[in-house]
Amino acid sequence: MTEFSKALPLFRLPLIPLIKISRYMHLREILLISLASKKSAYIIRCLLPPNWFFLQMSFSEESKIFLGAKGPWAPVIIKGQKTGDVYELQIAQHNGVVSHRWTSPDLEDIVKPMLIHFALTFNPTISIKFGHICHQDFAVSVLEHVKQLNLMITSLKILSDANISPENYEHILDRCKNIPELVLSSEVTSDFQYRVGPDFSVDDFLVRDGHWMHLEDFSNCKKVTVWNSSGHTQQTYANSKVPRALIKKWIDSDCRLEHLEVSGYRFFSKEVTSVVENGFVSMNLLKLSYVFFRTTKHIEGYLYPVIFNFNLILQGLEFRQTANSHSVEITRRCDGKKATVKCRPLRFELKVID
Repeated sequence: MTEFSKALPLFRLPLIPLIKISRYMHLREILLISLASKKSAYIIRCLLPPNWFFLQMSFSEESKIFLGAKGPWAPVIIKGQKTGDVYELQIAQHNGVVSHRWTSPDLEDIVKPMLIHFALTFNPTISIKFGHICHQDFAVSVLEHVKQLNLMITSLKILSDANISPENYEHILDRCKNIPELVLSSEVTSDFQYRVGPDFSVDDFLVRDGHWMHLEDFSNCKKVTVWNSSGHTQQTYANSKVPRALIKKWIDSDCRLEHLEVSGYRFFSKEVTSVVENGFVSMNLLKLSYVFFRTTKHIEGYLYPVIFNFNLILQGLEFRQTANSHSVEITRRCDGKKATVKCRPLRFELKVID
């Protein structure tokens, strides 16, 4: 349900005067007029310059939608909250008076019509952040709706560390294979297997649970960061053949990759029933951990279930040893571009030399 604080008049002026008038209006006023009716939205669309607007949507305990534009217009912030079983998004004036609000017991029933309106009126680029409280089905549904509206996604961040189904995880990878920024913090099942194609070319790709990743598949991304946030003991990228295949592909092709980093560390927090001494301790099904905080009932530290063997990784590859025993230099055949490969037991990195 939508609600106005008062009725807004429709346009009755010729187009050219309206274009001039719109330049002196606040973006909030333009948005409110566009919400008056479908006819108002259409006229506003005709008045506005193309490719000027961007939409930032953040869904968490307190949701926020930010409509911005190039040029002199100040952005509009739509704030959201949940009161009891009802979600509410509202546009407020500087004095706090609410000019427009959307309410529904289902957040998706608000977000989808709002996206349609923004797409038809402003045609913005869009970045979306789903916080820890967002259910995976809500995230996938909104993402699918954005794709149907043909809005260009500039950034997608799924920050929940809860498990996500293999089907939804794969769906997100398929839908977002060409966007500038993709962050996946959710964990996926240990038996998840997936290979992306050569058209997967995210500029900045961060994965918190990358146990399934074949690193060479992501050579057309510019920057790839892989963390070990899960408790999975079988990490595909820990097999020496996987980073070796990436290095070979970088040497033999003209791929876009500029920086890839894999971390074998994993933070843990665990309740215990007995005193644990500082230092190395054994953990069920995992290798080594170092405790940096402890009480008689709680320990925190890092787990090390991933161990890289640099000598095995470099077998059969062409490289130049640097002064650092943990670093080598490789050269790409097609253009002579160079990169450094650094490897320690808990960290692997390939980085193009500027």
